[in-house]
Parts: sequence; structure tokens; C-alpha cells
Amino acid sequence: MSILLPLYIYPNAGAWDPLYAAAKAHRNVDFTVIINPCSGPCLDSLPDQVYLDEIPKLRAYPNIRALGYVATHYTEKDIESVLAEIDIYAKWPKVTNNTKMRVDGIFLDETPSTYSAEEYSYLKRAGQAVKNGTSFKDRFVAHNPGLISSRILNSKAIYQESYLNLTDITVVFEETFDKWLDKDTFDPLHSHKMPRSKLAIILHSLPHLSRQVLDFVIEQVEETADWIFLTDVKGDDKYYHSFSSIFADMVKTVDGKRRRRKQ
Repeated sequence: MSILLPLYIYPNAGAWDPLYAAAKAHRNVDFTVIINPCSGPCLDSLPDQVYLDEIPKLRAYPNIRALGYVATHYTEKDIESVLAEIDIYAKWPKVTNNTKMRVDGIFLDETPSTYSAEEYSYLKRAGQAVKNGTSFKDRFVAHNPGLISSRILNSKAIYQESYLNLTDITVVFEETFDKWLDKDTFDPLHSHKMPRSKLAIILHSLPHLSRQVLDFVIEQVEETADWIFLTDVKGDDKYYHSFSSIFADMVKTVDGKRRRRKQ
């Protein structure tokens, strides 16, 4: 398993230290973090100096990959605006004269979940801007529709009925812990035949769990996806703006699973 971390935390002094500490202590764990300075890359300027000082520090950790955040508004945003935002991230190293400002790919948020040829073409253009560019180290593309229906996930024609062949990973479920537990969600997510390596699950608003129960939750998520993020933070627009009390234990459990796989 790997960690997909929406790092929407303003990088005041020490604010990202839990990530650095986890990456240093758990070198077997891969972290893909999403940086989002201005609900995107900051259109009319570079990010402020606090971000310019902090983003290069991510490069000190070989197990941290950084993605730039771009919202598509379910393809309602003009594609040229999306391409322009991708290009801004691509130019960060040159504009700042700092190669450590380089990001490794793009996280496309608010992508559609139901298929249409027009939306496929839109998302393909966005993905090609990442895949064909030389500025993105890994040329990594992630989509977040927030939910992909069980009908699509379990379809024999899934690659013809979705956008999964355009991505390195897709967030197939981003919701509250309670909704994930619902039988109509839980059972279909565990029955799909997709490669787990291409799928991510993000759960927020977790209750106060014991370490044993948290480990069990992570085991159940692993039945669906190889990418995970869990937080017990509650409240709209606050889930990803602080490190939760379970962050360190989540990383420890993921590390333990990776170590057991290698044995």
C-alpha cells in the first residue's frame, strides 16, 4: 500500500513536519502528496514565499512524490484553463530558478465518473499535457471523481466505460467513514476486478478508533485499493487542512504491511 495525502495544509513553520518525520521513519512507504497553494497553482503569480521555501524540502525524501492540484469542475472548466494551470506547475522550476520546485505530476480533482466521449477527450488532453511534457519528473496523472459506481467498477467493459486508462491512479471513493461502511458501498467496492494498484480510497470523519480497529479498517481498504488516506478530522473543507491524530498510526500500519509482503 501507499499513502495518497491531500497536503492542503498551509506550510507555516513546522506544519509539514509530521510528513517529514513519517517519510524519514518509514522509508518503505511511498507518499504521493498533493500540493494546493491557491486552489491550484496561483494563476497570476508564484505561491507566496512560505510555499517557495517549503516545497523544495519535499525533495529531501526519495519516498515523497509531489503532485500539483488542478480542478476540472467535472469538465465544466474550460480545457484551456486546465492546460494553463498544468503549464504553470511545469514552469515552476524555470521561473523560480530552482529545480527542487519541480512537481512529479498532476492531480485532477472533480473529474466525472460517468463516461462520455466528449469528457474522455477533455481528460485525455489534460493527461497528455502531463505525459508528453518533460517538466514533470514522473509524468504522473491522478483523477478524483470522488465516487465510481459499482456498476462501472464491476463492468467487463470498464476500460470502455470509464477514464481509468487515462490515469496512474483514480480515487474511487472519497467520503465519510460511515458511508464507506454502508453495505451498498462496502460490498461492491470489495467485489471489483480492477487492479488495486490503480485505485485509491480517501475516508474522512473517522471516529475515535483503537489501533487494532484502525489496522482492521486499513486491511479492509486494501481489499479495494493500494492507495489510502484516512483522517478523523471532521467538518466541511477541514478534512485535509491539518494532520489528524491517526496519521502516524496509519503510516505505521501501511509500513508493516509492506514489510510483510517483502518477507
